[in-house]
Amino acid sequence: MKLNVNSPRYVLVFAALVSTVFTAGIMTLHAVSESTATASAQLYEQKSLVEVFKLGAGEQLSDRKIGDLYERSIRQLDMALVDSQTGKVFNNPGPSAGPLAPRAFVATNPGGTIIGYAVPVSGIGFWSRIDGYLAVTPDFSKVIGIVFTRHQETPGLGGRITEPKWRKQFAGLDITPPGAGRPSVYIGGDKPASDNSPAHGRYVDAITGATGTSSAVNRFLNRDIDAVRRAAEEAGLIGKKKQKQQDLLQSSQRTRRGERDIANRGLPANRRQALNLGH
Repeated sequence: MKLNVNSPRYVLVFAALVSTVFTAGIMTLHAVSESTATASAQLYEQKSLVEVFKLGAGEQLSDRKIGDLYERSIRQLDMALVDSQTGKVFNNPGPSAGPLAPRAFVATNPGGTIIGYAVPVSGIGFWSRIDGYLAVTPDFSKVIGIVFTRHQETPGLGGRITEPKWRKQFAGLDITPPGAGRPSVYIGGDKPASDNSPAHGRYVDAITGATGTSSAVNRFLNRDIDAVRRAAEEAGLIGKKKQKQQDLLQSSQRTRRGERDIANRGLPANRRQALNLGH
């Protein structure tokens, strides 16, 4: 039986088959591309965090090494970090938090000691939004490093905020509370003339030819440093609340030791020794 390729039925069936094949191909390509894009974005964030914590500094890090360092040393902070004064969220650890939710991270050494925290910082630059991470010491007193993960500043000018040479100036900056009305860091302006200058230990050269971008980073960085310091105090990471938690823990430990000593009284010496060794 000869097919009538001009019949409406043939045309409809042929069009449906072609459409199905092309749709399946496009969906497959989209799935593969999406998976690749997700993996690339994840690696980019891991690389940024490994860099800002200065893990593997001085080494040529492969993608695999970056992944290993991240998995071994970095994890998302497991508590909410919110500044109640401004409402700004620095970390949302909830299970319902989406992929774009703010996230803060903690890095530890092989012994489990905390190296520092990386908190998200962001604001409007000269042209558009700038995003990044600021890594600070466990007591939030000094900067470990800074990295910018997204911006649309002018290449060769404001875009130089991503250059290691400029970002290197932030390492070791003093960000302890500077006193009423004073900024935590100074980007540009007059260099500190003496150790008594308010900017001493807090100063970073502005980017030549990019005063607008430098001023913008200075503005939102100081705002976020103040806010995250308050959030860290409220969460008990630093300050009086942390000291209170430590005092409560020590008090609880002393109570347990006291209860154990009372329980041990009256027992034979060899039995008391065995119980104490067990604790």
